[in-house]
Amino acid sequence: MPALLEDPTTHIPPPPLPPNTPPLSSLTPIPKLLRDGTKITLYPITTGPSTLPHSLTTYLHEQFSLEIEKGCTYPMESPMEYDLYRNYWFGTFAVIAVVDEVQVGGGKDNKEEGGGGNDGLREGRNWEEACLGTFYVKPNYPGRCSHVCNAGFFTTPAARNRGVGRVMGEAYLEVAPKLGYKYSVFNLVFENNVASVKIWEKLGFQIIGRVPGAARLANSPDLVDALIIGRSLV
Repeated sequence: MPALLEDPTTHIPPPPLPPNTPPLSSLTPIPKLLRDGTKITLYPITTGPSTLPHSLTTYLHEQFSLEIEKGCTYPMESPMEYDLYRNYWFGTFAVIAVVDEVQVGGGKDNKEEGGGGNDGLREGRNWEEACLGTFYVKPNYPGRCSHVCNAGFFTTPAARNRGVGRVMGEAYLEVAPKLGYKYSVFNLVFENNVASVKIWEKLGFQIIGRVPGAARLANSPDLVDALIIGRSLV
């Protein structure tokens, strides 16, 4: 579920938080239940990629590269280098969705039941089974317009047909206002990505614009329109 590809080498500072707002480090993991009954936790990443297991960021980089190479959802024509990807995706704010450990491999060394601590992101997990997807949240514009955000999403093979996209969308609507954002806009939701469009419409987003023939996609012989989708966060 792509949103916008800005210049991956440019960092736009997020909006200032209102007075007396708790620090981002106080954001706690979000427990959720998938439609098949699987318990998962969505972990906020507030301190950059260096705090994440190398094996996890490597796996996510591989999966994101495959998504780009498919040529159907993101506008890039070639994958990013690893270091560029990890700073682009995790350098401002991101969330990673993983299956609670008690449901993977019997959970003998499990230290969490979901929603507390960051044990679910420990090194040594089988990310092909445990990691379901990730999304980032960033300003869509700089300076005095930085309270308008965008986000980028992708899911892994372990998430297929389990409703993970909808769950991550719900989590996005929970955390984005806590980051100081007032409005969300997605600039490049390709019209033929029907599943993504349906998720956002069910979550209260509206189509506020259209860019005709915006994309040359691998799954269409014709140019595909890009929808601009927005929603208030307050």
